[in-house]
Amino acid sequence: MAHAELTASLAELPHFRALPPDLLQRVASGSRLRKLAADEVLFRQGEPASGFFAVRSGAVQLYRSTPDGREQVLQHVPAGKSFAEAALLTLGRFPANARALEDGTEVIEIGATVFLAAFRDDPRLGAAMVSSLSMWLHSLVERIEELQIASAPARFARYLLRLPAKDEAGALVVHLPMAKKDLAAHLAIVPETLSRLLRRWQDQGIVESRGKELAILDARVLIAIADRETE
Repeated sequence: MAHAELTASLAELPHFRALPPDLLQRVASGSRLRKLAADEVLFRQGEPASGFFAVRSGAVQLYRSTPDGREQVLQHVPAGKSFAEAALLTLGRFPANARALEDGTEVIEIGATVFLAAFRDDPRLGAAMVSSLSMWLHSLVERIEELQIASAPARFARYLLRLPAKDEAGALVVHLPMAKKDLAAHLAIVPETLSRLLRRWQDQGIVESRGKELAILDARVLIAIADRETE
């Protein structure tokens, strides 16, 4: 990837959007593009934090391995989002594993050496990071509250309604960016519950499954489900 293209991609991130050109160029000088195959591991839990990352295309899954060998999905990171900032700035090591969900996933690695030097030297970078991470923390708190309060149908309905949609013959068609088992983990419900919800909603004419896409046939009903906090 050309340096100018890399710089332009970094400028689209909330962290760096307001940075002056000279500081953005400095961060870009220590960054690189990495291309990953599906299921390729980007880093493993416990490894030293070599930097933090931004997804340019595709998607990345953050997960932890339990002592009994099971995997606990923590986050699905789509294109345009970043991750592992806290690992670099405070922990020093990655607290989880990261792997690509799609073949050809591209991530930008913002390298630790150059970034941390700029972070120490230039207060403008620190202010930008604090502002961006504060917004991320706010969204994380909202997600935790939603997982604690909202019912499984409401969580699933809200997730679908937040996805980008295209209008096709009166139906809103959304692309599911992850496998259903991963989506269930993301929503903190068991896969069987997700499958039952899909079957029920299809039987009721609310949605229609089309492989990796889902057509929302009755958005008003889905909105009503999303507003409920109980079954």
